[in-house]
Amino acid sequence: MEPDDRTEAAVREAFSLLDHEIRLEILLALLEDWHAVYTDPKSYAELMDAVGMRDSGKFNYHLDKLRGVYVRQVEDGYVPTASVTALYRAVLAHRPTDRLEYGPTAIDSACPRCDATAILRYERGFVSVECSACDDWPGFTYPFPKNGFAGRSVRAVARATARRARYHIGLARDGQCPFCAGTTTVDVPLDDVADDNLVEIACDTCTFLVGVEPLSPLLFEERVASALGDVGVDLERYDWELPTPTTRVESQDPVRLALEVEGEAGTATIVVDEALGVRSVAIDR
Repeated sequence: MEPDDRTEAAVREAFSLLDHEIRLEILLALLEDWHAVYTDPKSYAELMDAVGMRDSGKFNYHLDKLRGVYVRQVEDGYVPTASVTALYRAVLAHRPTDRLEYGPTAIDSACPRCDATAILRYERGFVSVECSACDDWPGFTYPFPKNGFAGRSVRAVARATARRARYHIGLARDGQCPFCAGTTTVDVPLDDVADDNLVEIACDTCTFLVGVEPLSPLLFEERVASALGDVGVDLERYDWELPTPTTRVESQDPVRLALEVEGEAGTATIVVDEALGVRSVAIDR
């Protein structure tokens, strides 16, 4: 999504509300005992005491700046909103600690093009998997907070990232951005869909954007997963290790795209529409 003037203004306002030590102290005090919607309110006096202020006028000024957006006033005091708890989690996930760079390290997977060993790298907050020998495979890359490396081997990181991406992409295909809950738009390249062009799924509100092969977004669809299992496709494998479907356009109006996936026990044919909505699933053994 390209930011427009309204988006940039909203982002500036969000950051400006946090641009003061007293406001941060208020929010940290409210988040200290956070239990989602069951969070106990803190009274005005409790908040002032937690922040260590005696000047009620100055305190009121900063509390009013936060009220409605990050702080909600209820009958017994004040509670944090879901918006500020989301920011809090994001900061913890991406907090400025020692820089973590990782790779290249071999993992338990092979390049789907040449069968050479796949390697994992970690740079700028992205886990990337690529071939150690050729440039024919575009590889896999997805953001993964460095917290995810704690207590995990490189193999476990690769699997955790792949599962995270599969879940997020499935949710986005279903119309909901996994990060901001906004609506999403699916762009299927019908003109040359058989030429390894990627399906793009983009959030209509934030910067979420992925380019994937058309089968990946369908793996959390129950009918699809069941059919793939019936023909012998192991969904516990990495997405890039799954069979590449033969793709053809069955109809332009209405749009119908057929994906034929060959497994060890037969072929599953999945027909989708222009938004990757599943229209039918058939099995040929």
